[in-house]
Amino acid sequence: MKPIKGEMIRTIVNEAGDEVGQTNLDGTLIRGHHQIDAELKLHHELFFRTGGALTKINCITIDHTAHKITLAVDGFSRA
Repeated sequence: MKPIKGEMIRTIVNEAGDEVGQTNLDGTLIRGHHQIDAELKLHHELFFRTGGALTKINCITIDHTAHKITLAVDGFSRA
């Protein structure tokens, strides 16, 4: 996936390291709605890739209507 120009983004990857989605810094899901749904149905773990390192996403909730994602990483939540 290519980032959207001018956006600060976070890349979401699955257990295999494959890119499955992108969010901007305020948590709005930009790409990957269907792929993330598929990963969650398969009970795969999801991670943020930041600077090469992976950070496990402990909780992920998607509001399909608003295209918003709420994340909890290492005990901190971000909406």
